[in-house]
Amino acid sequence: MDIIGKKIRTLRKNKNMTQERLAEVLSVSSQAVSKWENGISMPDIELLPIIARYFGITMDEFFNYRLDALNYKERFIRFMVDNGVLKFGEFQLQSGRTSPYYIDTRNYKTASQITKLGTFYAECIRENNIQSNILYGNTGRVTPLLIATSMVLFEKYGEDVEYSVGNEIGAKLKQQEDITIVEDTLTSGKTLRNTLKKIRNIADGSGINVIVSVDRMEKSQQLSKTALDSVEKEFDIKIYSIVTLQDIINTMKRGVIANSEYLDAMLHYKEEYGGQ
Repeated sequence: MDIIGKKIRTLRKNKNMTQERLAEVLSVSSQAVSKWENGISMPDIELLPIIARYFGITMDEFFNYRLDALNYKERFIRFMVDNGVLKFGEFQLQSGRTSPYYIDTRNYKTASQITKLGTFYAECIRENNIQSNILYGNTGRVTPLLIATSMVLFEKYGEDVEYSVGNEIGAKLKQQEDITIVEDTLTSGKTLRNTLKKIRNIADGSGINVIVSVDRMEKSQQLSKTALDSVEKEFDIKIYSIVTLQDIINTMKRGVIANSEYLDAMLHYKEEYGGQ
């Protein structure tokens, strides 16, 4: 009983939720939630799948959840490594820098991969309480991801949002709405800047959030700030990343992924090219 309560408390705190908010979601009293978390009582058995579904995990994950279990960031990093998307070695970037890691999104090829990727984006949206009317991607390359994310939001969380690809496929952008831009990796921010300018021309006055899968945390050639910080300040928006370079480094330190031989190179790269 105490174990179940600790699991619920960990899941709730990871979402930055109060006991009162969780009680409201589950249509129970806040006293009931408090009793669960303190090992005094257990949720009714029919509530367990509802709790698991709300927090975006399977029942197996729910019952196997350890207090130091992988959070969704660590699960995402493992997912990228397992699918050949996060690679380690020596890679020449367009900036001319030699990087000890590379995010190769071309290796997302199957329905199962795209569905799982959409799940991580949906978890990021929920984790950060991002309110959105429409998911937006600037090119056809992100169409599968937009659809997968919107489907997960609907099927898991009951959120029915529109999607738009370049304002040509799917819904049309409108004035004064909440737009969430879906991107993959953020390095220099050049592509994202072009997307933001396009949206501002079409739907000026709209609230804009951005989700990227990986923030490389790199500074530009001229500035000490990261690309993320620079773009946020320039366009007065908020950018959320599923993971950052620092998250990858922390995961390597914890042994979640078996690539510790590249840890020193990752630390050196962050020290040399990471923004403040």
